[in-house]
Amino acid sequence: MAVTIQSAVALAQLTPAEKRVAERLVAGASNIQGARELGMSTGTFASHVASIGRKFQITSRSGRPARANAVLDSEQVAPPPAPASAPQLTAADLRLLRAYAKYPETPDIARAAGIAQAEVRPQIKKLIAETGADNATHLIGLAHAWNLLGKGRNGTNPSVETAKPAGTA
Repeated sequence: MAVTIQSAVALAQLTPAEKRVAERLVAGASNIQGARELGMSTGTFASHVASIGRKFQITSRSGRPARANAVLDSEQVAPPPAPASAPQLTAADLRLLRAYAKYPETPDIARAAGIAQAEVRPQIKKLIAETGADNATHLIGLAHAWNLLGKGRNGTNPSVETAKPAGTA
């Protein structure tokens, strides 16, 4: 029997359980909240979050926003409900938002956003407050609902370029 090599798209397909977890993830649910809502153990929920990350090659423990972005880009789950109009964000805010959606590690986020590493967390907290998001992962979900990120992990707004971290193509 011939060996069938799966495509990257096929490898990133979520199972039904992972899709249910991903829906909670993009809405900003913690492992405890998501597990409670789905009637599963926190460990099982966390295991599904980790599996989702592996499927999208995001293995960083701090990569929940990047996982949410990857899942939403793959169109396997819908963005969470959001207010009808997006908040007015500056070009710098959009660069940071796009960098945060794409990269799980602070140094990469800082390079892509063109800011100091020490400014990443405070600026993300500011964006969370300005957008009314519950947390950083929910911020990514809302950004997709408002089409601020678009399909493709750099977003689709050509007027706002996202710098790439050193050493990336």
